[in-house]
Amino acid sequence: MARAWAVLVLVLGLSGCAAFGPGSGVFGHPDVDRFELSGRIAVRYGDDGYSGTLRWRHVAARDVVELYSPIGTLYARLTRDAGGAVMETADGKRFEERDAAALSRRVLGWELPLDDLPYWLFTRLAPDSVPGSVETGDDGRVTSLTQGAWRVRYRSYFKEGAEPLPDRLDLDAPDLRVKMIVSRWATPA
Repeated sequence: MARAWAVLVLVLGLSGCAAFGPGSGVFGHPDVDRFELSGRIAVRYGDDGYSGTLRWRHVAARDVVELYSPIGTLYARLTRDAGGAVMETADGKRFEERDAAALSRRVLGWELPLDDLPYWLFTRLAPDSVPGSVETGDDGRVTSLTQGAWRVRYRSYFKEGAEPLPDRLDLDAPDLRVKMIVSRWATPA
């Protein structure tokens, strides 16, 4: 019986991942101002954690970040624009805050640094933040960057695309560890 449940959870999890679009890799020319990504995320904060899938659409001054459970159901949706940030949870609750990082900290229990993260994903320091440092490997690719209380380590990159885009990265801050595996980068339609 336990094996049957394990198979069911695996099938549901895989079918949930299929909703993120065809194939994996880099499609179009995503850049720091316009991108979509999907993949998996695991978060460890204090004695708690979250794991599931992530879908993020970033266009100019608007972000929509959707977090899904391991079986593919929507866990939370965070929308941010010039007017502030709104988070809707699976149980129908709605929360608002001026700052997306503060909102994610309040509702999820962990910070999602949306102001700086688009730059970090493209292996750059965020220009409007505190100074930081970048380390590169022998091949010239960024291996890690540190900015403020955050350290980002780039584990591997997609091979295709004009600009090297990470497919595995770790983000660490005090009492918080985030692992991301990006399966798909794209330019928004």
